Amino acid sequence: MKRILFFTAIIAVLFSSCEKPVVEPERDTKLVLTASADTVSCAPHLGGVTALQLTWTAGTNNGTGSAIAYTIDLDEAGNGFAGGMHFEIGRTMDRTLALSHIELADTLSDFFPLMQDDQYYAFELRVRAKVLMTGDEQVSPVVPIVIKRAAPVIPLYLVGDATPNGWDPSRAISMTVDTDHPSRYTWSGPMNKGEFKILLSTEEWLPCYVRDEDDPTKMHYRETEEDYPDYKWAIPYTGNYTIDVDTEELTIAITAHSEPPVEETYSHIYMIGDATPGGWSWDAVTEMSHPEPDIFTYNGKLFAGEIKFPTEIKHDWSGEMIYAPTADCAPTEDGTYDIHSGDPDNKWRIPETGTWNIRIDIKNTKISFTKL
Repeated sequence: MKRILFFTAIIAVLFSSCEKPVVEPERDTKLVLTASADTVSCAPHLGGVTALQLTWTAGTNNGTGSAIAYTIDLDEAGNGFAGGMHFEIGRTMDRTLALSHIELADTLSDFFPLMQDDQYYAFELRVRAKVLMTGDEQVSPVVPIVIKRAAPVIPLYLVGDATPNGWDPSRAISMTVDTDHPSRYTWSGPMNKGEFKILLSTEEWLPCYVRDEDDPTKMHYRETEEDYPDYKWAIPYTGNYTIDVDTEELTIAITAHSEPPVEETYSHIYMIGDATPGGWSWDAVTEMSHPEPDIFTYNGKLFAGEIKFPTEIKHDWSGEMIYAPTADCAPTEDGTYDIHSGDPDNKWRIPETGTWNIRIDIKNTKISFTKL
């Protein structure tokens, strides 16, 4: 973290000095530091989410026209800033420092190694402003702050009707954490078509992680109902999946290990004609059974006469139908058919009344008639 902070500070100095003009601070501005909260619970599993933001006033260069360089000090309360962290920010117009949960956790580990997880500690913050031309230094009033660092490994759980255990949080599925990278979690297994989100507990709905509104590969930490809408991730079809989550980067990857199901061409097929129980009436058409994808069957009585197979009910005869390949086609156990609207209006002719089995295989364009 020391290297990260040092590198960040150098970048900030270069950016502010090369791309932004340094504006002369006001002559008599008091140097004041403000923290975004007086109590912070630092949770490494929240990764890039901001845990603490510091802002400060410009201070004064005493009318010299000189730029000012800033340093943030953080130390245990009562230590007089004899140790702890001294973050040299340098020249900047922004005068803002935002520390994410993972950055603050790393800072605490580096500079306060005796700090225990899940315990509150009293700290003090201040900012120092050094006038570069004269070397004069101003120091802000001390800002007290209480910080707790949560245990670095927090369990994550999958919940939703896309998961095997549904929306019951007490049965949510535990993800596996990468012990070398505690911000990374994974889970592999069967999932249903449906939705899911990620919980941090099997007892509470909040806090949780939810889907970004526009980018399903990103997620948001939702601590309260007002934090972010309760968007969920969608599983498009039943199959085996792997879910990979990085709480530091706030990213999620959903990998399917099963091929998507083939879209069915038709969901309904009907029978019409004087060979069928309903005759030529659209109000009495017989719907075929649909025992499996792209397979339609009928077992029952047929009369001597004609038959064809509408794929939709349209009383004006303009809809698409399954027609015989020729007029007055004799039914066979290994026949073919045509699908179209209108002419030619070729139909099968059932030769005699009796019990028949009809099987239509849409995928292979096959039709079978068997007299039982």
